[in-house]
Amino acid sequence: MIRQRSVQGGAFVRRAFGPLFALAALAIAMMATADGKGVFTSVPQTAFQTITSAGPLNQIFIGVDIAAQIAHTGDTSEEIYPPGTTPGDYGTFLVVSNVLYAPDFEGHGGTASGSIGVNTIFTPISQSGVTGAGTGADPFTVTTVVGVGATGLTITQVDSYVVGQESYRTDVTVTNGTGAAVNALLYRAFDCFLGGSDSGFGVVNGTAPGCSINANNSPPDRIEQIVPLNGGNNYLETGYNEVWAWIGTHAAFPNTCDCTIQEDNGSGVSWNITVPANGSVTRSNLTVFSPVGAQPLFVTKTADAASANPGAADGYTITVTNPNGADATLNSITDTLPAGFTYTAGSTSGVTTADPTATGQVLTWTGPFNAPAGANVTLHFGVTVSAVNGTYTNQATADAGAVTVAGTGPTAPVTIGGGGPPPPPSPISTPTLGTGMLAVLMLILLAVGLFARSRARG
Repeated sequence: MIRQRSVQGGAFVRRAFGPLFALAALAIAMMATADGKGVFTSVPQTAFQTITSAGPLNQIFIGVDIAAQIAHTGDTSEEIYPPGTTPGDYGTFLVVSNVLYAPDFEGHGGTASGSIGVNTIFTPISQSGVTGAGTGADPFTVTTVVGVGATGLTITQVDSYVVGQESYRTDVTVTNGTGAAVNALLYRAFDCFLGGSDSGFGVVNGTAPGCSINANNSPPDRIEQIVPLNGGNNYLETGYNEVWAWIGTHAAFPNTCDCTIQEDNGSGVSWNITVPANGSVTRSNLTVFSPVGAQPLFVTKTADAASANPGAADGYTITVTNPNGADATLNSITDTLPAGFTYTAGSTSGVTTADPTATGQVLTWTGPFNAPAGANVTLHFGVTVSAVNGTYTNQATADAGAVTVAGTGPTAPVTIGGGGPPPPPSPISTPTLGTGMLAVLMLILLAVGLFARSRARG
């Protein structure tokens, strides 16, 4: 069955004519997939840039409408539905004032996003060529900028890939060019086509949902997953049509997974954001593809104390969690201290007691460190906080070679100064009566009583 969608563009509405568009595309060309579901292609096709490398993600296609398609060296078809369509049904979406802004899926030559409902297509502004060397220090990168209707917002999306990784990173920055803060709902979502199959189960690790060959990825097998790096997100894994329909409701994802149901599925994450006047907000995620079901190592971080006096001592604990069934090796653990914070020499404990090397605010503990299967690795260290009042966040990550690591993003806030909570109000004093005044009051009450009794007898 051909899946189709309706779209409202900037100057025209295709909703009523969706079936005609699909039939026209079908008449132009059709290819049968393994499950018998049609994939149609047509021209013109949305322009895109391609990150090409030795892989294992050997091709990452990024459209000028911030949609994507991905190919893995171990598979004969792309990982996003519709296979053979570039870009595919993987994109960034934004809801502002109850209007949904989306990629031009219908302009891709094939789509399955019909239930997303009426939406306004992003306005392409610019797209860079592929830059970088594909290394950890200088990844391959494509930067794409789109407009968000007449909202005064723009989106700058940076997609980057380090050769040898089974994941790539997407940083989405929403910039507000107006003088008033804007509330918005940001989504990242895809229609899975996992290893040439359009049917699978679900998996979720924390708030990172995905599609898997086996229910809950147990035992581990082929998997594709959206891994948020900022926290504070909602998620959804269910039938592909339900994913698009949920985005069409303009509501945050409900934090559910059809993990034990085999279906034609999709997955996504969402963030509620407030973009300050003349400011910006960035949300990031990894897109993971693993033919052996390897999930990312997850990094979390906490502060010893959430508040401190200026220039006082504090500390942090970094935890690296390995959810997989095999040990992993950490080549290094890295922490980026906030401005004005300094490391306390000799304070490291946990997986190592060695001091890190420091480059500016970046601390690096060099391994190797073993991250046991299904277990945690922790590292604790002390700091001297900034002398300037404010709330400071911190970021931590690790390098595990070809194994993907999901870093923390800005986390572990420490508030310096501010005086803490206001003191409780002073109790209201109650006047006290001296012995003399108490005797006078009793005489007055006695006199009143005698007077009342005499009146009653008279």
